[in-house]
Amino acid sequence: MLSMQHSFFFRWSLVVVWCFVGLTEYSSLQPEDNHPSQSAVNTDARLVDGGSRCSGRLEMKNQGEWRTLERNNIKYAKVACRQMGCGSAVSLTHSTNNTTERPAWDVNFSCRGTEFTLKDCKDPKRRGQVLRKDASTSSLQVICSESVRLVGESYMCHGGVEVKTDQGWAAVCEDGFDSEAKKLFCRELGCGPPRHLGGSFIKGEEPALSKQFQCKGNESRLEDCASSFRKDCKPADGISCTSEIVVRLSGGESPCKGTVEGRQNGEWRPVVDGWTILIQEYFKDVCGKLGCGSFMSMSRSYLPKRQAAWELSTDCRDRGSSFCTLWEEASSDTVITAACSEAVRLVKGPDRCSGKLEVKSGQSWVPVCSSYFTIEAALVTCRELECGFPENHYGRHSGLFLQNTGSIPSPVFNCSGTEKHLIDCPSTSVNTTEQDLSECAEAYVVCKEQPPQPSITVYTMQGPDFNKPQVFKGHHFAIQCSIHSPFSILSVRLKSHVYTRNPLEQIQAPVDGQAIFFFPAAEDSHQGRYQCDYNFNFSSEVFSKPQFISVTVKELNDVRLVSELSRCAGRLELEHQKEWRPVSFRHSWRLKEEAVVCRQLNCGAAVSTRKVDGAAELLPVWHFYSDCVGSERALMDCGMVKKRLSSSTVEVVCSDVLLPPKKPVFSVMSDRRSADQEQEVLIFKGHSFTVSCSVEPQHPGSHFSLNFTGLNQTNSITQPAVNHSAHFLFTAADESNRGNYSCVYHNFVFNHNFSSESQSLSLNLYEYLDLMLDDGVIRDDDSEACAGRLLVSQGGKFMQLSADSTVWDLKHASVVCRQLGCGSAVSTKGVILPQKTMIARLFSDCDGSESALLDCGTVLPWFSSSAVEVICTGHEVEAGKI
Repeated sequence: MLSMQHSFFFRWSLVVVWCFVGLTEYSSLQPEDNHPSQSAVNTDARLVDGGSRCSGRLEMKNQGEWRTLERNNIKYAKVACRQMGCGSAVSLTHSTNNTTERPAWDVNFSCRGTEFTLKDCKDPKRRGQVLRKDASTSSLQVICSESVRLVGESYMCHGGVEVKTDQGWAAVCEDGFDSEAKKLFCRELGCGPPRHLGGSFIKGEEPALSKQFQCKGNESRLEDCASSFRKDCKPADGISCTSEIVVRLSGGESPCKGTVEGRQNGEWRPVVDGWTILIQEYFKDVCGKLGCGSFMSMSRSYLPKRQAAWELSTDCRDRGSSFCTLWEEASSDTVITAACSEAVRLVKGPDRCSGKLEVKSGQSWVPVCSSYFTIEAALVTCRELECGFPENHYGRHSGLFLQNTGSIPSPVFNCSGTEKHLIDCPSTSVNTTEQDLSECAEAYVVCKEQPPQPSITVYTMQGPDFNKPQVFKGHHFAIQCSIHSPFSILSVRLKSHVYTRNPLEQIQAPVDGQAIFFFPAAEDSHQGRYQCDYNFNFSSEVFSKPQFISVTVKELNDVRLVSELSRCAGRLELEHQKEWRPVSFRHSWRLKEEAVVCRQLNCGAAVSTRKVDGAAELLPVWHFYSDCVGSERALMDCGMVKKRLSSSTVEVVCSDVLLPPKKPVFSVMSDRRSADQEQEVLIFKGHSFTVSCSVEPQHPGSHFSLNFTGLNQTNSITQPAVNHSAHFLFTAADESNRGNYSCVYHNFVFNHNFSSESQSLSLNLYEYLDLMLDDGVIRDDDSEACAGRLLVSQGGKFMQLSADSTVWDLKHASVVCRQLGCGSAVSTKGVILPQKTMIARLFSDCDGSESALLDCGTVLPWFSSSAVEVICTGHEVEAGKI
């Protein structure tokens, strides 16, 4: 009886227990790791502005303030995810998008990643766990998995598995945790696909119940699969996902542009190249990994302060052209920015700007049929790829493309050429059937940074000159720039002296793809290198690749006047095809042709031309065919010649028949004059001077005029030439002689009066008295004595004049009084000196009529014991003055 009662009680107890368990099935799941409630543990940490409670900016509360953290480590993210009641840490990003600095908590504690709250990371034995507020423009962006997590001795993509339920975390049944479920689990962890890994995982305390999944393979998350709770299933050993290093472009206008970042162990950091080994080929692989198009560009930029980064290992040097994934923890103040195209790419080409054109259709890349691909679409393609302008586009048959059966969708882009992206163009699609394959080759595009070069040609009277063109001085020439382009050309630019500091520039609007730049007469300044380029009306800021040509200006002495009298008059002869011949006189020869000859010979203007009959026999001549207007610089620039026989020739007389006379030469009697007579002559006032005019021997019977231009006066003096020269004497220089002098040579030759003028020379007066009378009286005013011992200038200083001179007399004293403005001489005598001393000795050629003593005499120092004394009548009174 007791046994039956005991058995009944036991069975009833089992039922009660079973019911209790059944009623508390959900409450028996593992709570938040047996730690305090969620409201209790997240009071000092939170994730904000992330779109959910399991993602966002990590902030910590200290001293009543919420601040971001300065530290950057995935272990902080692991603790934060656990503290938020979320799953595993999927990623950690050091965000620097903030433009203004905010105070952040600078902490000196570190997390192992196994703590349940950030407070647990603190070491109670240390002080000052939060050091200070530190200004920062960055923050930690954390993403946690919301419904799955790794437990036990786990790593980022490796460990025991648990799933989130309404009451806590549950284990996963091994039964049903197949490849499809594992794929979803790995994806939610931000890891790669699952992989087979033998052995078991060290797990923590297993929950009482587990969850079993039945996935079909079309779900996006594990929780979307059909599931049920079980208490009697075997928990899954765990999971091992591939921990692929993921690359992304962050902070750009699209996922295909921005800062290069890599994720390693769940942590996102910029990828930097401290060893300067990164090359563009690496980024092509990045563009492909991101599903973007062609790689376009990369650049480096500097940050205000250093931040955590992944640095390429030196082992990347030998990794070929694929993107190197050997990264090491580092910090850097630089980041690398890359740009890929989004929906268009060029493949299988020699460089990134040439190759087969493919566009993105869904997740696939499809080629473009060349039959429907226009030059405007090629222009947009090159612009989108930052490759400049299309140089060429063509079709090429590809076996893979053309051997498809059925219909092949081919996009057709109706671009105007101004669109930024190819997908911005209106588009349609055509189905190219197998019958059309022969006409639908794949489109290939070749882009260049600048529009292609134009052609440049130099034209002279002899026609186009392509190889090292030469133009003759004085001849007109033209430079033609030609462009063959399907686009509308805005302007053509021609630069000369392109290697100088200030090149000359001419711009023209082209006509029919050509621009012609005319040069009326070649000068020395036209010699040099010329550059031709152009721009399109839709991209005026970018000019084409330039084309260059060098022009040589050559002196051509192919015209001469033959005469014994002058190089500027005589029979006209011309050289052509290396043969000199006279020019025959024809009815087309007039003064306008003669004017060109005189200009070419630098012989002035045309004076006359006439026919000169020769001997009875015919002479070999050049028959000149003219198209001259008279303003040309060279005769053969406006005419052509042919060989002929004639008895008449042409005589030409130009205005510069006479050689110009030499510049006037000034001479004075004294030695005191300007030594430099190149620009100006200085003469002492009152001294006589002579102006001499001369010319190289030419024609007899000539004469000279001395032209003078002074203050408010102009006059001319004429003298016949004697031995091709003339001398004009001026007895005493005064203010009326101050001015410019030039010599004019006159002669009558070739039945015409001719004259030729020299360069002018200026005369200036030097108002300096080179003698004085000293009576021993010191005067307060500037008046000079008119009686006393005579002092003369010698070697820059005044000396007494010796009375021992045999030539000194009253007429010399008269010259002194006249020069000093002291009237006439009253008397002169010798004064005995105390002893012999160094004074001036006079050497004279004076007759008494001169205006200055040293204009007709000179002095030298000598010893004497007597000096000259002169007494004049006194200062002359100027007219109108008392």
